[in-house]
Amino acid sequence: MSVCLLSTLDTKGRETAFLKNCLEEAGRPVVVVDAGLFEPDGIVPEISRFDVAAAGGANLASVIGLPRDQVIATMARGAGQILRSLQNENRLAGVLGLGGNQGTAIVCAAMREIDLGLPKMLVSTIASGNMRPYIGFSDIAVLFSIGDLQGGPNPVVEPVLRNAARAMIGMTAGTTGRISSGSKPLVAITTLGNTQPAADRIIGLLRAAGMDAAAFHASGSCGSAMEHLVDAGSIAAVIELTPHELTEEVVGAGWYQPTCAGRLIAAGRVGIPQVVVPGSMEYLCFGPRESIPARFRRRPTYFHNNSNANVRTSRAEMAKVGSVLAERLNRSNGPVVVVLPMQGWSIYGGPGGPLHDPLADAALVESLTRSLRREIPVHRLPLHINAPPFADRCCELLLEFLPQEKVLAQTPARSGLKLGQIA
Repeated sequence: MSVCLLSTLDTKGRETAFLKNCLEEAGRPVVVVDAGLFEPDGIVPEISRFDVAAAGGANLASVIGLPRDQVIATMARGAGQILRSLQNENRLAGVLGLGGNQGTAIVCAAMREIDLGLPKMLVSTIASGNMRPYIGFSDIAVLFSIGDLQGGPNPVVEPVLRNAARAMIGMTAGTTGRISSGSKPLVAITTLGNTQPAADRIIGLLRAAGMDAAAFHASGSCGSAMEHLVDAGSIAAVIELTPHELTEEVVGAGWYQPTCAGRLIAAGRVGIPQVVVPGSMEYLCFGPRESIPARFRRRPTYFHNNSNANVRTSRAEMAKVGSVLAERLNRSNGPVVVVLPMQGWSIYGGPGGPLHDPLADAALVESLTRSLRREIPVHRLPLHINAPPFADRCCELLLEFLPQEKVLAQTPARSGLKLGQIA
């Protein structure tokens, strides 16, 4: 398998040639893909710009005359198609890309088309800015170039390029990792620091029951990555302990909005079991104090740290979130259960906490239960979300959905051990 070097060779050809030499000196086969528009500078690619344009559904001459955004979209589409083909042919060990603003857009869009877990690295002039629009929920490692990628390696850029090559050499040593379903059923759990005690206990319980568990931080990108893995068939069930991003998606504010709109849809579409809890749905996340929009500044706020402010949602917002949550769960083709911790949805949202507002919480519950399909059960537990018995009950309900033959080790029920007895 080869490392793919992906860049626009008309502007980054000499830097690409330097990387190729570094990789080949370490024994890594290299395939160079040219996503540029004009004659390469200092290197001949294995896959030309003509090939990339054709894979994007156009000929290069017509692409050159298009508006810039369409040029980027076409070449990114073609480069992504080429990467997928190399991956499907088991020829791709990893991808190392170079880019300025436009090259970064092409390289990242192409990298997002290949499997999560397969090594991806980008050296970019814009890496010190907001990279979320480029990376999305992909596992792209990014290295800031410090200097501009122009005119070939120089004393500023060369050490960065050499480090990037060394990183890719390390990432492609041995077996290339890809995320896939293993021998045990994999359960996804969404979490934030505010619900971590419950998530930690759930992970332990599930592993004791013979399953694998993976936590996804409800920061927007992780939740979207989880949805992607559900669609890919890598996840057997979901405990939506902390579907926080749905609140920010519905309210249209906050820093943790999902990378791809549509949280709490994939599991229902695929038909895998879901246990859904309103963990951390009662607030919006922002950054430092000055990042909070003026319309939210009079609300109860807790500063998780100097760079993370939790701002309480209103009753009207909670009612709207509950309605959307019900609408999405109602689409589910598989088993769903809702579990409500009536003594608080987060560390700060329980009685006595700075974000405690039982009337606003009740607005979500009322809206949700009024709109939810009758056959979807709702369990109201007189517990805080982080109380150990609450985590125990979530696991018990999930195990009721899973066929016994899918659980390879003895479950607590089959072994005579009750979930509440597992430390």
